Amino acid sequence: MNFKLTLAIAASMLAFGQVAHAGPSIDQYVTFSGFGTLGEVHSNYSQADFVGSLVQPRGVGYTNSWSLTPDSNLGVQADMHIVDRLTGVVQVISRDDAFGNYKPRVEWANLKYDFTPDLSVRLGRTVLPTFERSDIQNVGYALPWVRLPNEITFANSATHSDGIDVLYRVKTGAVTQNLQLLWGSTTDNFPASNFHATGLIVVSDTLQHGDTSVHLAYQSMMYSYGAFPPARLRIGSVGFTYDPGSWFLTGDSNYTRDGFYGDFYAWYLSSGVRLGRFTPYAVYSTTRAPSAAPPSGVTSLGDEHTVAAGLRWDFAKNLDFKLQVQRVTIDSVNLPASFANLQPDARVGDSANVLSLALDFVF
Repeated sequence: MNFKLTLAIAASMLAFGQVAHAGPSIDQYVTFSGFGTLGEVHSNYSQADFVGSLVQPRGVGYTNSWSLTPDSNLGVQADMHIVDRLTGVVQVISRDDAFGNYKPRVEWANLKYDFTPDLSVRLGRTVLPTFERSDIQNVGYALPWVRLPNEITFANSATHSDGIDVLYRVKTGAVTQNLQLLWGSTTDNFPASNFHATGLIVVSDTLQHGDTSVHLAYQSMMYSYGAFPPARLRIGSVGFTYDPGSWFLTGDSNYTRDGFYGDFYAWYLSSGVRLGRFTPYAVYSTTRAPSAAPPSGVTSLGDEHTVAAGLRWDFAKNLDFKLQVQRVTIDSVNLPASFANLQPDARVGDSANVLSLALDFVF
């Protein structure tokens, strides 16, 4: 499985959509939807740029005191019913990328066949289920906060896989398990070089019992980047959510063993209360590199911690407005998880006060 095949799948499904559009009822075959965020972020820290994701080359603080780039995005999706039991999905998203532009990219493009109501196989591009909210991390409206905490995704820049996965649902009494086994590869382009991973395997299980869900995942891949020697990356992840409706408690964690950089761990914990259309919330998140592995020799990488509070206002159907304030403390000047463009005067212990405003929508 490679990117050419993914594009072929996407093109064939889009062509099918055009044929369906020419028919008497497009709704019978294709459903279109979308999502987006219009965000504005301010940081008072001028020695680095606060960014919305690890790959963004610029953000807010050093480059500009205010910026739209950390969170603003737009995504469109086509869900297609091709024949009985065979469906397809294509999702294209535009957001600030590693090259500092909003060039659209294909995030989902796969065909799915349902052998039974509980057993399915997908072929093509799918989002990696590494973390509890991996599949919705770009959909601001589906998140309780402005963005997924940067610390939780720091050790893994890969977001999707080109390959095959098997989905199996098991019901045992009041517990439902959604099992997923994925195999594939992934490639991402960066200005300096390309990131390429092969032998990508993910095993995940999401258990649901009443108002409680638990997400377990293990990911392994061999990756190469630029002149660095190939290395094995392994991630173990555990996340949970308890949401009885009037309030929620959620968290996620992972431990990463990188054959080049060493070991990392990260976690966050968040809670919020729903008061009519308003949801105040709080988040604590952190990432640490407790050990280094040859040949990198890096003794700390990505280290930081964040305290955040915010308010979500669901002021209309399919629309929300969020205000979030956070204090991000740098615990390592070696590429802290939320920052780019570190300047020579940046120091361990420095903190950035960040204000984020976001308008989320789905359609």
